[in-house]
Amino acid sequence: ASADPAADAQAAALDQASQKPISSNKHPDAQWFPDAGLGLFIHWGLASVGATGDLSWGMLANKPWKDQTITPNTYYSWAKQWTPDKVDYDTQLALAKAAGFTYAVMVTKHHDGFTLWPSAHGDLGTTQFLGGRDFVKEFTAACRKHGLKVGLYYSPPDWWFDRAYKSFAYRGPALDMDHQPVTLPRKPADHDAKRIALVTGQVTELLSNYGKIDLIWFDGGKGEIPTAEVRRLQPGIVVNRRNGSGGDYGDSEGKLPAQRFKGWFETCETCWPAGKWSYTEEYGWDSAPEVIEKLVRLRAWGGNLLANVGPKGDGSIPTPALTAWQEMAVWMKNNRESVIGAGPGPFPESVNAPVTTAKGVAYIHFLPSFKEELIWKNAPRFQKAAILGSGEPISMEYSGPDLRISIPPQLRTTSVDVLKLE
Repeated sequence: ASADPAADAQAAALDQASQKPISSNKHPDAQWFPDAGLGLFIHWGLASVGATGDLSWGMLANKPWKDQTITPNTYYSWAKQWTPDKVDYDTQLALAKAAGFTYAVMVTKHHDGFTLWPSAHGDLGTTQFLGGRDFVKEFTAACRKHGLKVGLYYSPPDWWFDRAYKSFAYRGPALDMDHQPVTLPRKPADHDAKRIALVTGQVTELLSNYGKIDLIWFDGGKGEIPTAEVRRLQPGIVVNRRNGSGGDYGDSEGKLPAQRFKGWFETCETCWPAGKWSYTEEYGWDSAPEVIEKLVRLRAWGGNLLANVGPKGDGSIPTPALTAWQEMAVWMKNNRESVIGAGPGPFPESVNAPVTTAKGVAYIHFLPSFKEELIWKNAPRFQKAAILGSGEPISMEYSGPDLRISIPPQLRTTSVDVLKLE
């Protein structure tokens, strides 16, 4: 998969590259993660109102990647125009569950500092602009209703809190909130301590007021709230690696991993829209087969796909995403067992198509672009092969220790076709 050029640049800006995973959480409540397979990332916030430029990053001038640029004062003015009257997590997450998602991660506060719950800490959020509406409460309740693990994204960097002392240029001379040249004043001696207190207070609210939280997804943290404190509040929580001291799993952003990883792993990908995290119509949309292909490639190595959707400013899910979810639901009805709960296989070392495994079973995934014969070197001795879902038997041929299989063209579809070998 091609990399989003923004991902590496943003990671560098947030000093994420040096943050490495540590050992996975051994608590029984955390053991769902490696089998989860498919997660839904929900990027929604002030940028969704303008539908141009990405969440928070759109405020930065002189970016080295393709993105619209909005002055911070324009960006923050959208809070007064925000009418999120079509937010319906109950319906949305029911559809996501049918599409195969097993966990969901909601952006509770991005780098722009706007809290999507009525926090007692800070001065920018639903308390000030949306009548104190608690989207985190609505989201967590809907996750539990539909059997999805609950994930919360939180950004320790807070550009609203830092706005008087921050340049809104990614590179080059400092720019103010109207993108005019500025000489930035020195931060007060207690400024960083106050931001640490802000982060600590907000994360404590998120991990104390909404019941059991299964995953927290930090973005750019430097240990403002230590992982030990996170685990004190939620002992069974899964923590990503972006909080300064490492976390429970490795990850890649905007691109699939280039080589097999060790331990728990997740790739977050922009899918709806295809090129940005928050809602815009400039970059197109991933199709269901494209998302399914990313999923099976990751599952062949034991990783999870965190597929992102950017709801519109009113909170509704864009139609292309809903269409893809409907198609994914059909695919999952037949093929779910091959990706959710199944373990990794020997792709590409021994076999030329992604393989997942379960006890006594292997699942071979024929990608839409794969038209040749499947060859599995030194394969186990399987007794039968059939198309998953339909049960259509497929012939196998062993040449010594090597297995060869072809699916007749008339049995192929436009999505990923799966063979179950027993």
